Amino acid sequence: MKKNIGFSLLLFLFITACAAPAKTANVENTATPTRPVQFTPILTLTAKVQTAVQPTLTPPAMPVGQLNEIKFKANGTYIDITDTITLGANKTYSINAMKGQVMSISILPQIPEGGWGYIPMQIQGADGSMLCPQVPDSECMFWRGALPASQDYFVTLTPNGDVPQFTMRVTVNPPGKKSQDFQYSNSQTGISLTYPDSFVPALPVVGNYKISPELTLHYIDSQAYDKTNLSEVYLFVSSASDAQTVATCTDPNPNGGGPEQLIGNEVVNGFDFVHSTAEGAGAGNYYQQEIYRMVNKNICYEVIYFIHYTNIGNYTPGTVTEFDSNAVMQSLGDIFDTFNIK
Repeated sequence: MKKNIGFSLLLFLFITACAAPAKTANVENTATPTRPVQFTPILTLTAKVQTAVQPTLTPPAMPVGQLNEIKFKANGTYIDITDTITLGANKTYSINAMKGQVMSISILPQIPEGGWGYIPMQIQGADGSMLCPQVPDSECMFWRGALPASQDYFVTLTPNGDVPQFTMRVTVNPPGKKSQDFQYSNSQTGISLTYPDSFVPALPVVGNYKISPELTLHYIDSQAYDKTNLSEVYLFVSSASDAQTVATCTDPNPNGGGPEQLIGNEVVNGFDFVHSTAEGAGAGNYYQQEIYRMVNKNICYEVIYFIHYTNIGNYTPGTVTEFDSNAVMQSLGDIFDTFNIK
């Protein structure tokens, strides 16, 4: 969220070669139990002129002018907003929520073929409190946490690069509820799984996958990143039925970002996977991948945990702590445990 923005730029430069946007676009997502999750404009937006509010924190100043007011449907707890924005412009949305509610906001950019880009955000309360970014001269790519006050919150997006269209997911859990689950299913590949709102659909970074991911989930729990050396966490899910891929499915990937070490077989939710690991390092950055592959009914399935963190020795002593590796692995494992094939 807050560290290694240069790497984020690099991953978007590689995204055209590695992502499979057409395949991802055809996937259906449904929220538990029946609410649809689709990347289509399902929100109600109304122009709202902001009343004068003097911020208590300076800088930055409060957003001014026309705001797009986000309203959930009756009993709704999340919304996927598909919208457009031009380079050099910005767009501000407002949402009202109560103190203590857990809110998460993330951006899924739609990048033209051959292009690159990303959309940083600023999240500020009507009282002037700054949720994101909290570190000066940094960029905020997502935010998730408990809200400090009952008030309007303003989300300002400012694109960097060529990102003419995007989908913004806004989730506000009911009072007293720390999380909510989403159901992913793909009728073409038969894959289904459940993931919490601490993960969101995203574009894939470069990993050791043999098959372009049909689903990439980005870990966005701000508390796991704040003042730690954790940079980014992803879960990749892939499948393919071509004969060559199936024949070599469980073999280590010779073309990955790092050499793979075979660990052995592991049963996950009744499915027998071959588990291997891959590690890489460079310029104070470390990359850990836990890779699971199997063949089931002549289809190769692949699930990868991708964890990127930095050398804690690069920071001023006492300013950053080691991220909770066990908690991150548990969060990824909880999703993998729901993996199923219909």
